[in-house]
Amino acid sequence: MRNAMTDPPWGDRPPRDAFEAVGAFWHKGREVADERKRVAQAVRDAGHGKTRAQLRSLLEEELNRREMPSDPIWVERKLDELEWSPGERAKQTAHRLRLVGGALGRIAQSRGIPEAPEWMRPPDDAGYHVRGPHREKTPVDVDPDAALVLDRALAGAPGHVGDMIALVEVWFDREAGAEEDAPVAVRIGAHSVGVLDSQATKRLIPVMQAAAERGEKPCARAQLAKAMHLRPPYLLVVDLPVCDEP
Repeated sequence: MRNAMTDPPWGDRPPRDAFEAVGAFWHKGREVADERKRVAQAVRDAGHGKTRAQLRSLLEEELNRREMPSDPIWVERKLDELEWSPGERAKQTAHRLRLVGGALGRIAQSRGIPEAPEWMRPPDDAGYHVRGPHREKTPVDVDPDAALVLDRALAGAPGHVGDMIALVEVWFDREAGAEEDAPVAVRIGAHSVGVLDSQATKRLIPVMQAAAERGEKPCARAQLAKAMHLRPPYLLVVDLPVCDEP
């Protein structure tokens, strides 16, 4: 299975207009949501008496079996839900709906998502956006010393939904003259918040080289979420290119 973003929902033929494109994405989103419900139900049925680590393995195996792309934040949220009692599930669902409503209200009031605070923005030379026809959601190895920065980013990102999730812009860097296997640093503004593991670093190196040829550094949108069962208690996930399997 290629653990990556799927092909465009309209297939090989480009959409006729914006309405067809939006409709295709909506339909694809519903398909993914329905399939995720089936994944969660299968794990719920098989998960009685299992530990959180065992439930995680079951979720990942079920996603793999159905050839669905991994989503670390969705997996962490679903593990929380599988551990809740019915009463806690209802309480948390209501809480999340209030947070989403508040976020939508702020966006409507400001007529769109405003710019991020200046301290969170990449430097001027970090404007080479990471792109690729196929990407996968890749967790960053978060630096425990970056807790205060991540808390501040989660609260200050313009599109944040309470402490559930925020969209932030990150950029990637390496020390000049670094060893070939040195990890790529992930930064928010001037702050280093973690590194990519060895496999993700290898995948990003061609992008960094292409950016360097233009005198730039790569940047990308990332998802930041609280994950109380992890240490440190954050998930920072970036979409990175993957190579097609032969």
